[in-house]
Amino acid sequence: MCMIIASMTEKYRRSERDELFQKAERELQYAAQIYRIGERFEGLEPELSKITMLDVTQIPGCHYGAKNVFVPMIRELEDRRIASIDSRIVVSPDTAILVEPSTGNGWVAFSDAAEMLGYEHMVVMPDGLPDARYNHPLGREVEMIRTPKEEYVEGLPRKLNELMNQNRQRIREGKKIFVTPNHAAGRAHITAEKMSDLGRRLLENIGDSRDPITLIVSMGNGASVCGVGGYVKKNIHESKLVVTESFAYGGGYDWYAKRNGLSSYRELFGIDLGDSRLMAKFSAYGTNAPIGMEMPLQTRAIEGDLIDEYVLFTDNEVLQAFKDLKSNDDHLKNALELSNYSLLPQALAETYGNSTLANIAEAKRFGNKGERVVALAYDSRKNY
Repeated sequence: MCMIIASMTEKYRRSERDELFQKAERELQYAAQIYRIGERFEGLEPELSKITMLDVTQIPGCHYGAKNVFVPMIRELEDRRIASIDSRIVVSPDTAILVEPSTGNGWVAFSDAAEMLGYEHMVVMPDGLPDARYNHPLGREVEMIRTPKEEYVEGLPRKLNELMNQNRQRIREGKKIFVTPNHAAGRAHITAEKMSDLGRRLLENIGDSRDPITLIVSMGNGASVCGVGGYVKKNIHESKLVVTESFAYGGGYDWYAKRNGLSSYRELFGIDLGDSRLMAKFSAYGTNAPIGMEMPLQTRAIEGDLIDEYVLFTDNEVLQAFKDLKSNDDHLKNALELSNYSLLPQALAETYGNSTLANIAEAKRFGNKGERVVALAYDSRKNY
């Protein structure tokens, strides 16, 4: 009889969780905005006015698309058991504290999902980002662990490992263990699947024309490339995918260049990847290919056949830091030829974040060629 009651209780609890997850799926879902820049800004040159924006800046954790990717990730965590030396623990709000690394966009979506699903949670972020990136847009207090500024993304996996290594002792002490969805590394398949829905929405709203699209996205963790880019290229023949990354880092570009017989970063600019003097001026957060972390979607994007062009962009501060290095004329010429988002009209700079401005600057180049161009808008000026 006791076993029957226990079984019924477990089924009831599971039913309650199912209902809560369904509610989270419904309520943590948002609509992307799709428009031409000229519809919102007056007096722009035609090459800018004609650019179509796939804008997710109003979506919490914006660059993960219209659906909150962390809800199914947390569901997956609950559906399996966390193995440890001492026991096997079912992840639940009673047994686990969720932890997620972020450079400033995705953690909001993570926090919203964790909060609705009843979890204590914390976020690991690099120090030195704009203050706005550490604040939840609704003003909710969220525990933050900041890693050293100079380590940027490299410090995130170190801190995660440090926390996870405490779990054996925490189990012995009867404390909750640390568990991470780690969306960019551990559950990339969910991220790509959810982001492909953005590609579907884009094609539903861009018009009936089946003319090829040139889609401009940031490299980041590879989710936009594989999710949105993969969907567009699969469904509109001869569309092109252009990936952007900051000149301040260049690691993703160099990886791509070596695989495709292009000039290396050092050959073009005469300096090493991620030169500290350039990275000190870096401010297009989320667009530099993260380093020090395994990124399955980056690997799929760079080593597959999705990317048609991989381009570097700059801004005035990074460009000035490079000029101060007294590089030779050829290297300086190559840097000056990069798209520079600092040269865009002030009205755009006051509206969009730097990673979005970088995509617009690159989209303008293709607009000059008369191509149908779409740029992904990840963040607004509020994040800076």
